[in-house]
Amino acid sequence: MGNAYIGRNAENIIQNTIIEQAEVIEILRDYFKIKGNLKNSAGGGIYGEKSDGRINFDCGHYIDMNIKSFTAAFNQLTRTTISKFCEEFNIKEDDKAELQTLIIAKSQNKSGMLFPLEVQEKWGKFFAENAKQLVKWGFSSKPNREILVLFNRKTNAVKIYAMRDILRKINLDVTFTKGGVNIGGCISFQRKGGNGVHSKEIPKNLLQHPGNNIQLKLKPIKLIAELSQILLAEYLVPQN
Repeated sequence: MGNAYIGRNAENIIQNTIIEQAEVIEILRDYFKIKGNLKNSAGGGIYGEKSDGRINFDCGHYIDMNIKSFTAAFNQLTRTTISKFCEEFNIKEDDKAELQTLIIAKSQNKSGMLFPLEVQEKWGKFFAENAKQLVKWGFSSKPNREILVLFNRKTNAVKIYAMRDILRKINLDVTFTKGGVNIGGCISFQRKGGNGVHSKEIPKNLLQHPGNNIQLKLKPIKLIAELSQILLAEYLVPQN
């Protein structure tokens, strides 16, 4: 609940402040070749899509915003059940069963590797072949008309990137870690983990436990450094 509140508050802050940044809006209009004038901004949830906010123009054009606020080293990009993940990436039933077994094994042995050495060749091939799609899945639903907005709540700094530029630029090299898989130096695939305080009645070794979901996590500071050459715009949120 706390994280959800922080996220929603950050979305409201960006929606309310970005439209006051005339230079930023002009950069976005030019980049996306928008002829109309700024109309307003709105929360993305009312559209039932993946965006966290939307900048609307009076010509009918709009820009979706994926807003990520952070103070720490990690930020969750997305999470889902193993079944939904396997459906999303067309993973066949026997491989789905293996992934489920690996996730459960990790829940019982946190010091062990999620992908032991004997399965790394197979799963390394999967992640290498799907790295770009995994990044897109984590960040975006319509990269041609979206921006990523990174908001550092400690410094009030806002960094803005075009999603299609991110997908062209981001490092997609795959490496295995104890927790799962790294895609480049900024994104990791891993078991969700956590104590499951709202699901104490479900044993941690059952797939139904929310800790056995999978997630993509982001390292915002490292991403900002990696994407320095494609920074589209930036501003500071005014302090009250």
